[in-house]
Amino acid sequence: MAFIGSRGAGQEMEAASNSGFAVSSDGTRIAWQRHGEGEPVILFIPTWNLVDSRVVRHQVDFFGARTTVITYDPRGAGVSDRPDHGYDFPMHAADALAVLDAASVGRASIITASRGLGSTVRLASAHPGRVERIVAVGPYVPFEPSTDDRFWTIDQVAEPGDLFSAHGWRTDWPAFARRFMENVFSEPDSEATIRELVDIALGASPEILITQERELNWAAIPPLLRALTTPTLVIHGQEDHAVSVAQAQQIVDAMQDARLEIIPGGGHRPDIRTPERVNELMAEFLIESPIQKPAY
Repeated sequence: MAFIGSRGAGQEMEAASNSGFAVSSDGTRIAWQRHGEGEPVILFIPTWNLVDSRVVRHQVDFFGARTTVITYDPRGAGVSDRPDHGYDFPMHAADALAVLDAASVGRASIITASRGLGSTVRLASAHPGRVERIVAVGPYVPFEPSTDDRFWTIDQVAEPGDLFSAHGWRTDWPAFARRFMENVFSEPDSEATIRELVDIALGASPEILITQERELNWAAIPPLLRALTTPTLVIHGQEDHAVSVAQAQQIVDAMQDARLEIIPGGGHRPDIRTPERVNELMAEFLIESPIQKPAY
């Protein structure tokens, strides 16, 4: 199912019903787009600066016909600004808040995936009145501090796993992008999707991603996760090669109001690979089961 086309600056924005640049708290310009109309409003928080908002096109098409959808390119990707620093969770949350303000949206439900849960939790914790519900696909949150410094110390690529390193990113970014997407889309017959996502990833900056690895403070996320009361749906592929089902269950168990839906045979991003298996689950949670809205 092809969904990604090449684009120049502004091409996707022209296709949206409303678009612009939000200015984040550090002055970084974040390119955002609005699709559809009505309530509730759904904001897509990006997963990683490896890709841009094109990867949620299946959900934009699905939800944009039913309600209001807001997407944006993360800082460092797409047509948003690419500063040389400012890639930690507080800044990513500030970007999301700036997009909500620029779009004149007081309160929205969030759809995110993988690493994007960290930024989402930061936003919902700091501004609980702005976030109604959360859907997280294949979320990743490490609960124990890592003692593995191989990302920084590897100085040659002796085996494919060594590509996930600062050295690997700097010396063979295309090979890393290919291996990473093969791991994400582990379902059979995924070659077309892998090629499309690799094409997007090749537009990313390895140096920006290395900066982000240095700046992200993962230890700050589990305490916020445990305190969060926002209703949350976690959708996870049974055959996810990047984040195990056990890790997804740990995230759900840590949260106060969360449940887990397993996609049989699904990989890390079933929302991209098989959206027909995921979109209805999202819609049932976000649109068909509304909750009482507090005054904003």
